[in-house]
Amino acid sequence: MSRPVVQMKQHYASSIVGKTVQLVRELNDEEMDELLWYKSSNPTCVIQFTDKTLALVMADPEGNGTGFLELFDK
Repeated sequence: MSRPVVQMKQHYASSIVGKTVQLVRELNDEEMDELLWYKSSNPTCVIQFTDKTLALVMADPEGNGTGFLELFDK
């Protein structure tokens, strides 16, 4: 397993595992401005946890725009 994959797993495990999802929503205008993102036809998915932590779906690790979150059942 590559070092970036190990680091990603550690980051997500310490940041997300055990939290409770409060809601799923789109970024608001103020949040878009803070990230220097523009409105596009791709809405940006925000997962908000009960402790007010946010998980954003981004195009890449640098935050170069919105992304797509795929969910599926095995």
